[in-house]
Amino acid sequence: MKKILIVEDEPAHLKTIAQYLLSDGKDYEIISAGNGINAIEITRAEMPDLIVMDWELPVMNGIEVTKRIKTDAQTFAIPIIMCTGVMLTSNDLQTAFDAGAIDYIRKPVDRIELTARVRSMLMLADYFSKKNIAENKIISLTQELQENEINRLNAEIEFKNKEITAKAMFLIQKDELINKSIEKLSNLSKSTHSEILIRVKELITELKVNLKDERWREFETYFEKVHEAFYSNLNKKFPDLTPNEKKLCAFLKLNLSTKEICALTQQSLKSVEIARTRLRQKLNLVSTDNLTTFISSI
Repeated sequence: MKKILIVEDEPAHLKTIAQYLLSDGKDYEIISAGNGINAIEITRAEMPDLIVMDWELPVMNGIEVTKRIKTDAQTFAIPIIMCTGVMLTSNDLQTAFDAGAIDYIRKPVDRIELTARVRSMLMLADYFSKKNIAENKIISLTQELQENEINRLNAEIEFKNKEITAKAMFLIQKDELINKSIEKLSNLSKSTHSEILIRVKELITELKVNLKDERWREFETYFEKVHEAFYSNLNKKFPDLTPNEKKLCAFLKLNLSTKEICALTQQSLKSVEIARTRLRQKLNLVSTDNLTTFISSI
């Protein structure tokens, strides 16, 4: 239902305009105001879809009322048809348009002209309303896309910073390992033959463990970038998993085979198979459940 405000101080003219509009067969709600101040108050309270505004009004004329409505952020979009039987020149017409009226009709009001203009103005108002809604949606979507792109770039920058930090720490730790190894090798000259063999074996083991840890840290940095929520979801569902079991889950998430996991972790085939069996038990999987498929679903 469209709400139309008739601003008219002459009861007879008000009744005629209302009857013409109601006889048009449209679903109109007619409200009225008898003077300019009252018209402004009712417009703000009722927010009509269209206003038929008399030019000559008590307290404040129709031009001033129109200006007030059009400078109000709440009511400026409401279309106004100016109606007068006295101000009929082209200059008067321009004055009405300059004030903010969208159309102009002369008294005595013709029924066909009035209803046609009202229908046209309401259709025009609907068009602009839908156009504004569509434009606002476009603006909103554009802003959302821009925000998403900014978030993506920020995430990328954050990841690059983490990657640089991880590489820097890796180089520092690598240097420390090399220096310690040099120091240990230098001290071997003071040892007996049997002691040298023992310490060389210890050094080899230490180097292997260190390289294994560094390889895992670098892998984990990249893994978390691609699968951000994997570890948090895994911890929520299975909080009792050990660090090694979580590592195995990460490898399975990437669909790595047992042989590939052996190569990465430097474990034997049997050790990895035992680890997979224990993991299945902790995840409460039955014999028909595929471990890799289950992990991929997390």
